[in-house]
Amino acid sequence: MTKINDLWLYDQAEQEVAKIDSRLKSTPNRARLNKLHSFLSEQQSAVTNISKQIDARGALIGKLSAQCHELERRLELEVSEFGTMEKDDECTAAEMTESRRSMESLLDQINSVRKELSDAMAYLERASAEYKETYTKAGRAKKEYDAVRAACEAEAQEAKPEREKAAAEAAKLRALVDPALLKRYDAIHANHARPMATVENSQCSGCRMAPAPAIVKKVASGSGIVECENCGRILYSK
Repeated sequence: MTKINDLWLYDQAEQEVAKIDSRLKSTPNRARLNKLHSFLSEQQSAVTNISKQIDARGALIGKLSAQCHELERRLELEVSEFGTMEKDDECTAAEMTESRRSMESLLDQINSVRKELSDAMAYLERASAEYKETYTKAGRAKKEYDAVRAACEAEAQEAKPEREKAAAEAAKLRALVDPALLKRYDAIHANHARPMATVENSQCSGCRMAPAPAIVKKVASGSGIVECENCGRILYSK
């Protein structure tokens, strides 16, 4: 048996292991698990974002409340001062007018802050409801995720003997392959799930391109390692 044949047998054994792994990754339970994982990630991100918004609005409400209280305190003082000015015979009409304008300005500011405060509180109420709804959805999805994950683990456990047998066979055959060939095989494996391809009808089975006739002959002879000029896979002739 030639060195390239050893490599081919090992490659076929590796593909059997890959088939088992692929089968486990493509079950309905695995597809559902991946979908739930994405959903949970989205919900977690949403919960974090809403939580930050709630904190920011809470801080804003505190700031606006303090601002409103201060403006109301100032207005109360000015109203009291205006009452005193009304009883003061020496107070001029211009001073009274200026005092009224100051009180009106303060009242406008208070109304503006109250409106902003009302909007912030309404937003906080909506955000809190959204947070609760999102958190509830995430909780239900987490329960389903745990159940589906357990099903996937059961599938993997059921396939474990088959996979271990295939992996042991691959390891046994790998030990028989020339180290130089293995090094090149592993390097190609980094770019291709299937590092080897057969030459069929004068075409590379990996990329379907036709190698030069001289290369096809060299592959058929089994003399040394030959790579496809197009995709780089190691070519093999059955």
